[in-house]
Amino acid sequence: MTKHILITGASSGIGQQLAIKLAKQGAKLSLCGQQENKLNNTLAQLDKRSKVHAASFCLSDEQAISQFVCQAIEQQGPVDTLINCAGLNSSRAPASAPDWEELQRMLAINYFAPLRLINAVLPKMQDKGSGTILNVLSTTCLFSNPGIAQYSASKAALDMHIKVLRKELNGSGIKVLSLYPGGVNTDFRLADRKEYLQASDVADAALSMLLTSSNSHIHELVVRPEVELNF
Repeated sequence: MTKHILITGASSGIGQQLAIKLAKQGAKLSLCGQQENKLNNTLAQLDKRSKVHAASFCLSDEQAISQFVCQAIEQQGPVDTLINCAGLNSSRAPASAPDWEELQRMLAINYFAPLRLINAVLPKMQDKGSGTILNVLSTTCLFSNPGIAQYSASKAALDMHIKVLRKELNGSGIKVLSLYPGGVNTDFRLADRKEYLQASDVADAALSMLLTSSNSHIHELVVRPEVELNF
């Protein structure tokens, strides 16, 4: 694999596992994460032969996103695959009493940032008539659960936007894919949940969506741990 793959949220969890697995397959990688020390930990685990561009910044910074994508394209060529993996769940406020500040933060990371990244790479994909956009969403898009109204809403906003984008790009040669993981045992959670999916499990599911023929689109894939019954 010699494709240029851009991954957000690569400093830990699913994004980190995707970076490690794709590096082994020879992909050129552009990686970003908010915390430099964690992103450096990811870089240390990559195949030493990998060609990597990496930067640490917050995805709420529109200018930083633009600069990162421009530098990635300059160093690695046009982006063949964008994986929007970064996410934020920073409030358990009830639906009846939103935490407005945290809701704005989650919308910035979970909804606006992926759209800005798509907007940055899509024109070149359209020019060449090929490309893949994979969005790591959540099964919270598929059911309602008390205590996570704001996180669910921010992910569901991206989910619906992507569904429309997929239809608008139909026939363009660009794949628009959505992955819905259930409970995952990552740093995203305060408590260790060994019965949940591991980040590597979700990364493998993402790879199954990416490594198909040009004519095969796995539009949507749900992956849950066996213990999860929200279906």
